[in-house]
Amino acid sequence: MFSSSPSFIIRAQCTLLLTISLFPLYNISPMLSFVLAALALAAHATTDCRTALVGILSAEIKNATSGSTIYKSFTLNSANQTAYVGDGNNPLVVQFEECDSFLQGEAPTGYSVYGFPLQGRLYVPATGQCIGVTDQSKDIPPYYTTLLKCGSGYSQRFGLYYNHNNGIYFTGNSDPEGCFTQGGCVNGTLGYKALSDGTPNITHTKNQITLECKNKPFHLVTTPR
Repeated sequence: MFSSSPSFIIRAQCTLLLTISLFPLYNISPMLSFVLAALALAAHATTDCRTALVGILSAEIKNATSGSTIYKSFTLNSANQTAYVGDGNNPLVVQFEECDSFLQGEAPTGYSVYGFPLQGRLYVPATGQCIGVTDQSKDIPPYYTTLLKCGSGYSQRFGLYYNHNNGIYFTGNSDPEGCFTQGGCVNGTLGYKALSDGTPNITHTKNQITLECKNKPFHLVTTPR
C-alpha cells in the first residue's frame, strides 16, 4: 500500500494469510431487475475495477419493540454530499466496484472482526463520480463526504463485508490486517453516525451525514422506503 520499503516490511509482518470462498450475492428483486441490469451494463469501466453489487444506498433501521427491520435511502444534497432526509425522495443509486489495485501491497485476504472485506469504491452512475471523503488525511473523525473523480486514493476506499450482512464501511487507509487504521478506529471501519436503532444522526448542515468510528454500515438494497 505504501511505496517505501520500511512500511512494506512492517505491513508484511502483520500479514495473516487466509483462504476464503466468496459466495454469490443476494438475488435482485424482480421488480427492479430491468433497472439494475441497465445500470450494470452502464457500469463505470476501468482496467481493474468491476461492479460487484448494485442498489440504493440505504440505512438499516431496526424497531427495538417489534424486532422488524426497514431500509431508508440516502440521497445527495445540493453540495453533492451524502445526505439523509428520510422521505425516500431522490434515492442514491450506487455500484460497489471491486478494485484489484486496492490490494497492492496487501495480503490477498485480510482478517476482520466482521469477516473478509471486498475492497472497493462506491460509484454513482447518475454523475459518473465516486463517493469520497474530503478530509481523509485527518487523524481523527468525523469525516465528511463528497463526490470525486473516481480513482484509487484512500479517500474513496470502502469495504463490503459479506459476513456482516453485506454491510459497507469506509475503510480509508486501514489495512486488512489491522496494522494501520483510518482515524484510529478499532477494526479500521467507519460508518455513518447513527442513533441506536440505525437512524442516521444528522448534526450538520444540508442534512449531510458524517462518518465516525463504531457506527452503522451502509447497505445496498432494491426496495428502501
